[in-house]
Amino acid sequence: MEENRIMFAAPGMQLMDNLEAIPGVVVKETTQVMDAVMAAVGGAYEAENKYDVRAMPPNVNPGREHGEAGAWRPTTAQLDALPRVYFVEEESNCCLRAILAAFGGLNLRALTLHFYFGNSDMYLVERPCKLGGCCCCPLEMRLYQNGQQKQLIGAVIEDFDNYCARCVGCCCLCIYKHKVLVGPTRDSLVHKYSVVNSACCFGRVNNCCGGTCCKPSFFIDIVEPDGSLAAVAQMTYGGGEGCADCCRCAFDFNNYILPFPPKANHFERLLLLTGLLSVEYAHHSRTGGEDNGSDG
Repeated sequence: MEENRIMFAAPGMQLMDNLEAIPGVVVKETTQVMDAVMAAVGGAYEAENKYDVRAMPPNVNPGREHGEAGAWRPTTAQLDALPRVYFVEEESNCCLRAILAAFGGLNLRALTLHFYFGNSDMYLVERPCKLGGCCCCPLEMRLYQNGQQKQLIGAVIEDFDNYCARCVGCCCLCIYKHKVLVGPTRDSLVHKYSVVNSACCFGRVNNCCGGTCCKPSFFIDIVEPDGSLAAVAQMTYGGGEGCADCCRCAFDFNNYILPFPPKANHFERLLLLTGLLSVEYAHHSRTGGEDNGSDG
């Protein structure tokens, strides 16, 4: 459709709203000073998140394990120079954010994410407030094509199909899985991929201290339903030498590199981006509750 096309100013690059035309995306959470201040002092405040989604350059190797030779480690300046694909903006209730920030449940908040393509609000992600799979209430994000009538594209749901095994995986091994499901109705959803966030040393790679100055990358596996590895995303500390990367890391303003599985179509890639944001909110963002018990 002609109205969905957009030209980017980056030299030599021209993109449409077609994720099949690019090998992957880079997601950068925008820095918000008030959030950093409130996190430092334990204040019950959190601004609505905003993310820049930019096209990953062709012919770069983002890497699949620690210490891989030739792995791409872009600086903040390099990320900012990449052509924008989407701008993602959160819409959520300020009072709910304040309450959850006070009690340590900020990462569970209900929200809507708007995917802007140029000036068009093209896609919506709806996330209800849920306690998580260990409480028999798995986290969920639903992706819709925006318009006069919303059309479901698919969903990302925390994987707790085998409750006992997943509780052991989460509580003992620090391995969290989110299923990427594609379909126009809830009854027709088909499991296409899983996003696996291993926060410790029991996953495919040792992610302890990953995404920091001690270990630049935190790897997040994208696997097929049969368990085979399809792609590897990462939360990256950055390749800069200044204090900006350190400050962004300390206050959970994260950068992600998401290579797409080559066979994934546009909507599956869009759902993988949703899955990455689901992992970001659930496991790599501020939970709040920093002052709880400090006066005791």
